[in-house]
Amino acid sequence: MKKILQVLCILAMALAMTFGFAACGGTRSPETNDDQEQPTPTPGQPEDPKDPEEPDKLTFTGVTFESDTIVYDGKEHSLTVTGSLPQDTAVEYTNNVGTDAGVYSASATLSAENYETLTLTATLTIQKATFPADVALESDTVVYDGEAHSLTVTGSLPKGTTVEYTNNGKTEGGEYEVTATLTNPNYQTLILKGMLYIRTLADAKAIIDDILVRPDPWSFLPEALTPEKMAYTAMPVTEFTTDTAVSAIGKRTVGKQLNVVYDILGHSQTALETADVIFTAGEAIAAAYQTFINNNPDDYSEFTGSVTVAGIGFSAKIAVQGAQSMLLLGNGTISLELRADGEANVNYGRIQITDGVTLKYQMTDTTLKFAVNAEVSAGQVATARVTQMLEFIREEGIVTGYLYEYYGVDTAIDVGVKTTSLITSDPEGYTIVTGNKRESDDLLIDAYEEVYDSETGNFIGAEVAETVNVADFDTLWFPLADVTGFRTVRVLDEANGLNADTVYVNGGSTPFATKNIGGLGLDTLSRRYDIEMKEVCYFVAASDGEGGTVYERVETLVPMLFVQNKSLADFSDDVTDENPDTVPSAALPANAIAVVTTPFTTMHETYAALKELVTYEEIAAFIGEKDSFFADET
Repeated sequence: MKKILQVLCILAMALAMTFGFAACGGTRSPETNDDQEQPTPTPGQPEDPKDPEEPDKLTFTGVTFESDTIVYDGKEHSLTVTGSLPQDTAVEYTNNVGTDAGVYSASATLSAENYETLTLTATLTIQKATFPADVALESDTVVYDGEAHSLTVTGSLPKGTTVEYTNNGKTEGGEYEVTATLTNPNYQTLILKGMLYIRTLADAKAIIDDILVRPDPWSFLPEALTPEKMAYTAMPVTEFTTDTAVSAIGKRTVGKQLNVVYDILGHSQTALETADVIFTAGEAIAAAYQTFINNNPDDYSEFTGSVTVAGIGFSAKIAVQGAQSMLLLGNGTISLELRADGEANVNYGRIQITDGVTLKYQMTDTTLKFAVNAEVSAGQVATARVTQMLEFIREEGIVTGYLYEYYGVDTAIDVGVKTTSLITSDPEGYTIVTGNKRESDDLLIDAYEEVYDSETGNFIGAEVAETVNVADFDTLWFPLADVTGFRTVRVLDEANGLNADTVYVNGGSTPFATKNIGGLGLDTLSRRYDIEMKEVCYFVAASDGEGGTVYERVETLVPMLFVQNKSLADFSDDVTDENPDTVPSAALPANAIAVVTTPFTTMHETYAALKELVTYEEIAAFIGEKDSFFADET
């Protein structure tokens, strides 16, 4: 083995000598300077130096790669290197092609033999387009049918478009502004607006319901003063020929002045009840009109035809003009004219029942003005007519009423009696009626005030300013049960020179004595106080024969105490002085005196100012004649 290594070493030395470098054993080349330090290669550079004979590479010149901005059109777009490219130049593009809107950062790498490789960059911008011109949200008008209605965007919607609606899909009548927002990645967001009109007038029932709002005259009086609340189940005591407890005398009496108010309210109720079948038949009338609307959706402003209500045929006319609407219904028995003004919030009505009763009214939420022309019984004259007008105004809960009445055989020719009343009513206080309804023809009443408790309907008292035989009087009236010292009363139909009847109180055997005014005035022989039979009415409940109840007004006479205003302070002494055995003590109801006398001056003055304001002709003009539509109805 040792001999083989020696041979290899000799061969290596020979080769080294031949090629000039050391080998085997680390022998150096003879050209190497052992003391000279070798250079260290630079990192990233080849260790072998460049071949000095290799030629330098060229650089690209005169070429560009320019950015560009275009509007989206759905086509593919790209950037291109321009300029003089050397032959066989290779161009490699990166991120250089775009179709959708956006910003593309593109690059182009140029390479060619003997050229330094060149990389260029540019930006391709594709802007969002605008939606096509035919894209629209058209307004629309539809007829109310209880279904939901919507607007829809129309036109050439690009693929990928999303439409979001706001305030769309409506059912109820009205005007709605609908918004459609269109979004698409390649298009600018577009907001469209349109109006959806759902015609409310096409709802026949709503129209008819507005027209059929009817008045309730009784609602302007306190509930306690309605016939139902005032009524007795049996007639109160009306026979006083034997000693009768004053507490048995009904306190819910209706005096002459309030009775006039009840007259016109009763006449209006008669007309309204006769027309009740129509007022409660809104659905039947609306059904006929709705059919007409459905068949004439473009113009349903006027309908003329026939309508059957509760098996009764009527000629009908319905007209709608803006906020105003009208319903006319008639046959040979009744003609009904109803109008509504939605803008002014007013309803009008005229009901004529053959030639018996005609009612005309005008109403709002807080007012009611109505007039009645009615045939009434007038003793020996069976064809007397009464023409009345009553206006109620409610303000802050307080009701004021103005009543005018003309009564005669033929009011258009000869008005026999005129009555005027002023009404004020506080539902938590008192209802006061001031009028001039006369007790008898020889009395000239200046003002007659009646006061009622609004919560009970009880008669509180009255004050009368009147002229009797040229003498002026101011007299107060009170129920006997409210006057201290009176327990029973007995009345005999025996005139005694001062009173048409002779009255006994508290079981006495001698007549109740009065006292004259005395002095030197025109009223010197008049009585300071006395008990007289007063004409009043009671409401009495009775069966109508069909399971219902009616409230009849029954006239009667009841004993009531009067005292002259000038003698109020002396009343107690006067009564006990003249009647020591039967009335040892007496006193007027102090609270009732104040309630009656306090408002009298104001009521009297106001009443005097208004009582001549309205003439018969004005009431007749307000009632008017029935519409010419009914000319053929008999």
